[in-house]
Amino acid sequence: MKRVSVFILLYLIGLSLVLFVLHYQLTLSFHQNSQQQAQVEVESLSQYINSRLARFQNIPGLLASNYMIRQGVGGNADQEGLNHLLLEIGQSAGADDVYLMDPEGTVLAASNYQQPQSFIGSNFAFRPYFQQAVQGRENAYYALGQRSQERGFFFSAPVVLDGQIQGVITVKVAVSLFEQDTELLSGSQGESFILYGLDRVIFMSNKASWRLKQWRESERYSWQQIAQSQRYLDLEQDILVNQRFQAPWYDSEIWQLPLPQNIRQNYFYAQANIPLMDLTLVLLLPDKPGLDYPVSYLILAALAYSVLLALVIHLYRHQAGYNQLLYTRNSLEKEVSTRSKELAKAQDALIRAAKLATIGQLSASINHEINQPLSAMSTYLVSSRRMIDKGMYDQAKENLYTLESLVHRVHKIVAQLKQFSRLEQQEQSLKPVPLQQCIDNALVIVGPEIKKRHVELQMDLVDTEVRVEALKFEQVLVNLLSNAIDAMETVEHKRLTLVAQISDQDVVVTISDTGPGLDLLQIDTIFEPFFTTKSEHGLGLGLSIARNIMLSFDGELSAANQDTGGAIFTVRLKRDQN
Repeated sequence: MKRVSVFILLYLIGLSLVLFVLHYQLTLSFHQNSQQQAQVEVESLSQYINSRLARFQNIPGLLASNYMIRQGVGGNADQEGLNHLLLEIGQSAGADDVYLMDPEGTVLAASNYQQPQSFIGSNFAFRPYFQQAVQGRENAYYALGQRSQERGFFFSAPVVLDGQIQGVITVKVAVSLFEQDTELLSGSQGESFILYGLDRVIFMSNKASWRLKQWRESERYSWQQIAQSQRYLDLEQDILVNQRFQAPWYDSEIWQLPLPQNIRQNYFYAQANIPLMDLTLVLLLPDKPGLDYPVSYLILAALAYSVLLALVIHLYRHQAGYNQLLYTRNSLEKEVSTRSKELAKAQDALIRAAKLATIGQLSASINHEINQPLSAMSTYLVSSRRMIDKGMYDQAKENLYTLESLVHRVHKIVAQLKQFSRLEQQEQSLKPVPLQQCIDNALVIVGPEIKKRHVELQMDLVDTEVRVEALKFEQVLVNLLSNAIDAMETVEHKRLTLVAQISDQDVVVTISDTGPGLDLLQIDTIFEPFFTTKSEHGLGLGLSIARNIMLSFDGELSAANQDTGGAIFTVRLKRDQN
């Protein structure tokens, strides 16, 4: 009874340790992935906001050259017509206000001339965006509007007449245009964002209760300096109460922020810069209580631990019985005991050798079959980096789609290659697949190598369907095409010919090259496992696997030499009659 109690105690201690380690690893992995995803998302959002602001950056400079606006600062324009022009410009550009000021900062004309809080007659000489523009510099600025009391982004440019700066044209874009933008956080799962400058005042946020509060005290500016700048007019200091602490499970800070109804929420964050306005964008993702992964993971781990422990106990008892049997057999004749031991050793060695051979064959197969997709992925990555450097974003995006399909393909290849080491043939599902599609997918992988080695590709294909498993058949094509390319490495004129024809109820595909051809003594053994002609990197598994795949399709794969030189491989498949 005592031994049973000790065993149960040790079992529970071990189970607790396993579940604790698993929980730690799963939580760490989840938050690392979430943090990486948040960083990607915040950088995308910052680029989106920056690009939208950049749309308005050049508008004042263009307006400054407008004839009617230049006449306006000279006092020769039709006031009603000028106001109406600014109104039309603001509406078409999506701006909140467009207004023209004289060299002293007094507004001469404005797009809101018909509104009760019209800017006409107001003086904005205290604003930095006016002060810089009147000195001849186009600029961008953000502040709280003096008349409207609404937050906005201001873009200004000087208006030059007869070689002198005679005024300033300003375009104001309301912050609400961004806060109401459905593109921002369109795919969010409860995320929030804030936008603040060096003074740490939250200028934009999707949380109304956080706006115009100081994120935390600025290390560069005192509140007195912030108030003197009049960026926020007479705004009083209101620090958003937030607490920061280190997350217990992963290397990241947790921020605790207030929500309505005196609720406080924990967030982890990612941030990026808005260079056009010298602002910082912070994306806040809620750190929700509870498990970050399905509880079934822990249940499965507990079951696996219990089964493993039961297996160990069973093996231990089995070993104990075996040792007892050996002790009994020691009383037998010495010769019988010796031969029995030798037989047991030979049997163990045979089992180990068989296991090592199986593992080696499977590992070599996986390496052989995914080498071509990985090479293609490397080429597409280099090409994408160059396209991005040259600003060819659409072409780079297409390359990324291709890379995604190649990664998906490698996953499928690895899953299927696990079946190759089994002796029994497994049931498979053959479906009609367009022949052209399989060939195109194979060429995606070997295409970069064809271009790199300057191989001339000739194709003569028929429009038909074959009954195969698409991925396995594409593996066969990739293997045959790659072998043909390698065979032509030493010849000057490299030509790869791919022909597909219909013969009775079959589809016949031939792949030929202009290489040195096959050794006549090797043609009969070329499809045997571990037979290779590549002394440096060949494993002799590719063609053996390819023939096994073709046989599983009720097809054929054969090799021969051409009369004109070079090798030709023939694939014969059943044609889909439907």
